[in-house]
Amino acid sequence: MFTMRTIALKLFRVAWANVLTSISIITISICLVMTMSVYIWNANSQMKADIQALYGDMDLMVGYNPDQQKLLTTQQIEDFSALPGVTQISNVSIAQTTVEQEKNTTFYTVGVENDDLVKSRYHFAVNLGPNDAVLSENVARIFKKSVGDSIEIQSKNFVVQEILPTMKGTDSPNIILLPNTIVKTWMDNSQPQTVGMFALIKTKDDLAKAIGTELKQLDTTLRVDIMSDDDLFKQNLQSLMVFMIVLSVFILLISSVLLLSTFQLLFYKIKEQLMILRALGASVKQVGRIVKLQLSLIISFGVLLGTTMSLLVVKIWLPQLIHLLHLPEARTELPIVFVLLIAVVSFFILQIMTQWQVAKSSRLLPLQIATDNEDLGLQWTKLKTIMVSVLAVIASLLLLQANFTGTGSNQGALFILMGTLLVCGIILLVIPYLFTAVLQMALKPIRKVLGKEAFLACQQLMPQVRKNMPIVLSIIGLMVILTFGSSLMKTLQHNDLAFTESQYETAVKIHNELNDPSLTPAVIKEMEALPSVQYAYAQSNNAYIALKLGQEWLPENYTTIDIKKYVQIEKLPKIEGNLQDGLLVTKSFAQRHKLMLGDHVTVGTYNFEAQQDMPTGELQIIGIVDAPIHHAELIVDWASFLTSQDQTIIEDIMVETAHPQQTIDDLAFLEERWPALKFTDKATMIEQSNEMFMQRWSLFVGVFIILIVATCLGVFQTLLHTIYTKRGDYAIQRLIGLSPNGLMKLILTQVLSFVLYGLTIGTFIGLVLTRMLAFIDDGSSMSYDLLTIGITSITLLGSTLIVFALQGYWISRQKLANEIVDI
Repeated sequence: MFTMRTIALKLFRVAWANVLTSISIITISICLVMTMSVYIWNANSQMKADIQALYGDMDLMVGYNPDQQKLLTTQQIEDFSALPGVTQISNVSIAQTTVEQEKNTTFYTVGVENDDLVKSRYHFAVNLGPNDAVLSENVARIFKKSVGDSIEIQSKNFVVQEILPTMKGTDSPNIILLPNTIVKTWMDNSQPQTVGMFALIKTKDDLAKAIGTELKQLDTTLRVDIMSDDDLFKQNLQSLMVFMIVLSVFILLISSVLLLSTFQLLFYKIKEQLMILRALGASVKQVGRIVKLQLSLIISFGVLLGTTMSLLVVKIWLPQLIHLLHLPEARTELPIVFVLLIAVVSFFILQIMTQWQVAKSSRLLPLQIATDNEDLGLQWTKLKTIMVSVLAVIASLLLLQANFTGTGSNQGALFILMGTLLVCGIILLVIPYLFTAVLQMALKPIRKVLGKEAFLACQQLMPQVRKNMPIVLSIIGLMVILTFGSSLMKTLQHNDLAFTESQYETAVKIHNELNDPSLTPAVIKEMEALPSVQYAYAQSNNAYIALKLGQEWLPENYTTIDIKKYVQIEKLPKIEGNLQDGLLVTKSFAQRHKLMLGDHVTVGTYNFEAQQDMPTGELQIIGIVDAPIHHAELIVDWASFLTSQDQTIIEDIMVETAHPQQTIDDLAFLEERWPALKFTDKATMIEQSNEMFMQRWSLFVGVFIILIVATCLGVFQTLLHTIYTKRGDYAIQRLIGLSPNGLMKLILTQVLSFVLYGLTIGTFIGLVLTRMLAFIDDGSSMSYDLLTIGITSITLLGSTLIVFALQGYWISRQKLANEIVDI
């Protein structure tokens, strides 16, 4: 006598191919879900770490704006400390100071205390004594100071104790840190009870907003900045949320449909077992026990192997992959409790799914089981029409509501995300039926053009559309993630590049750090005499100007450029007119104030004695340009009378060259005359920006590759098993005259049709999803990474061709007699 356990295991051994395929697909699915979850965990932790690196440990910053002419007092700080939930307060003062008797510019100086809170905010480590100072790297460079040197600030000597390094991809700020006890006395309106201009406050978890409200109740004129409400923080959190939700939805879709495909194949075989066992007289209870034991073992092995593979992927393979791709190291923490929780939840979900299916199938009679196994049709029903209509209405309402609430808000972003996912769901639901209809119309042309094997393959595709939808959905999910993820990365990288390009109009940029007035446009001729310099031009700082339009004075800023050089390098169209009293305005400025070419405008400057704008001369509009230059809508030439009147200072010199480093070396003579000049080149800034970008996204790139490989393995394994189980059908077709090469062509046509279908629809949905989600950023343009999408698609198609050509060759060369026996 055989026990139920023995029968189940014997059936296992007979169907070893089905069992191994099912276990491997469950393993891949669990690995996909866990890898995604661990990536989300690490990405969220990395974002919090980046925000903390920017703002430190503070949750609130409280104080007064400079124009309020008010400062924080000792009593106010005591009141702040008494609020429930406040754990730490650090006082900060801010002043503009003169350094080393440099009269042309002042430096941003912060008065700090020696607690951990302010150290985390300004990233210094030393404890400051009454005569100690901390300098940023650029300030130390300007005055040629190192640790231990003395530096004069506001006619008082300090000893440099620390120099703050510059973050890669950014310019070093000009900042000085001094003891708060000193800086607070340098502020206007400072009194003996003054403690600072601002206070940094650390609170208990999730109490920042509540405490911020209480602070405003203490003094309604207080400025209260909550770090979690900061635009940068909210934007990063919103972007992360959108990305994670999209990633989660489509990874879960891939995992679910891979599992669905596996269980379809598994239940097809199990139903055959059920049919035979029920025909032999087995009871519902006996059949249920056999099948439940089989499924429990398959799920247990799959979940166990999936968890083990996830551990290997995250802790070993992922860091090695990142290293092989020469990417910066990424955070790959693995919360064991989180992983075990996913494993347990996955096990119980799969158990519930399979037990319900077993309970349903074991009650069927043998003939019902046989009929159900062959019922694979794809039919459009009235219920599906209603479902699609309802989903379309809901999606439209969500997108309209997002437009009303504001696409950039958190609520608007959520509405757009939900509406977009619903639109994608509708496309996924409708596309199989469109695919079947198009295939039906294309049958005759296919037979005429491609022959009977292709016709036969396409004819057999139609009843298989529903059966193979899980495979197609896996490819669609993969392409959506690929399209959305790669486009997001490409867009962010493009934005970083665009920002750098806006800061560096030429290959080399020279910044006049101390606003030294002795640096004049005359030096440009010396620079252009160098063989490595193609051309150079100077830009001024933006200066105040008042324009008299009618009876009113309009306050504006203007910038000074070399107009002839701009025309020569085609940054401006040809300009005709007297540059000494000429003025360029932007098109939008001219339209706003009804100005035309040739108009004369009275200009003036502010007279402090008279406390009003006073006329100083007249300018003629000699050109109208499309866009502002140097953020100014009014532009004059260095020959203008305004430059001598306002003592215009060169802020930047732009140098174009094909060899930036050689040019910087050749321009060393400038540094000898003006030691504070700062030389930077565009290529280095772009390289550093890309390095910082890849440091932020290296983990995603590694996870991305693993997701693609795992999904492809799952799809290939499912397709291989599907083709293998149809050997009986292929044997019958060979019996009625299909040649071995014709069989290979039939198999390849069917497989490539589904893969191409998945790639095409997946890319289309990915582009739609990416475009619609761009409305969260007010419809900002997206950069699609078509190269990555194309390479991945070609690789997947090439791999499919190779793998299934080999399988088709193997099946078509089997002895027909043996194949008939196996049936």
